[in-house]
Amino acid sequence: MDGALLPWKIIQLPHGELAAPTNDINTTVALALLTSVAYFYAGLSKKGLGYFGKYIQPTPILLPINILEDFTKPLSLSFRLFGNILADELVVVVLVSLVPSVVPIPVMFLGLFTSGIQALIFATLAAAYIGESMEGHH
Repeated sequence: MDGALLPWKIIQLPHGELAAPTNDINTTVALALLTSVAYFYAGLSKKGLGYFGKYIQPTPILLPINILEDFTKPLSLSFRLFGNILADELVVVVLVSLVPSVVPIPVMFLGLFTSGIQALIFATLAAAYIGESMEGHH
């Protein structure tokens, strides 16, 4: 797979040199965990220990589900980003292997567009989670 991201394989590069950093699950999990730390910090700094009162709202019976929600947020963020970027790179690798001339180039540009959209979605969801942790219940 050396040079698999360059059409025509004119220049051989070490594996992964032009690969997206988010095609590694460790990177996306780290980004998602940093987002989780940020929304816990924002909520605690805004509300203090009263922040944990959200876990028993509207009824204490929902405590396990509300705790589970805090585990699924970073899981969802990391898998969404990882899966979409990895799928795009796999499509490019397959196209370069099958048709190594002109076809992969537009798909690579589409991949840049897709990566930008995924970054925007990640940032929007992270901002929404942080904003949600800071808002009060009315």
